[in-house]
Amino acid sequence: MHSNLPSSTKPLDQSSPSETTLTFQRSQDRLGIVCPVMFAGAPFIGEGVLHNLSQTGCRVECDRTVLQGSYMTLRLLLPDGIRSLIVELAAVRWVREQYFGIEFLRLPAPEHARLEEFLSRHHR
Repeated sequence: MHSNLPSSTKPLDQSSPSETTLTFQRSQDRLGIVCPVMFAGAPFIGEGVLHNLSQTGCRVECDRTVLQGSYMTLRLLLPDGIRSLIVELAAVRWVREQYFGIEFLRLPAPEHARLEEFLSRHHR
């Protein structure tokens, strides 16, 4: 049935040897940690659980819907017995079901130093 179609509209052969697989390379190692997080954007406030923390971002699990591309402030409740770590500005880079990926855009210098020290102490 497809024989009369131009070659550009025929189904692609998925086992083609010219197929290329792209792999995503993270810019920072992530620490497999689970701790509470609070976040606030322009029209909302929420809380969830932080996963996979790095110097540049994390993954958040929550039952609240957030939009990819939105911006927020975060308070990370790290298990170090110190006050919450404040991320002044973060961007939602991806959303999948009850998870979303955050990129840290602005951390005050003391918060950045604390995060860096926390990660270096807890990495394998």
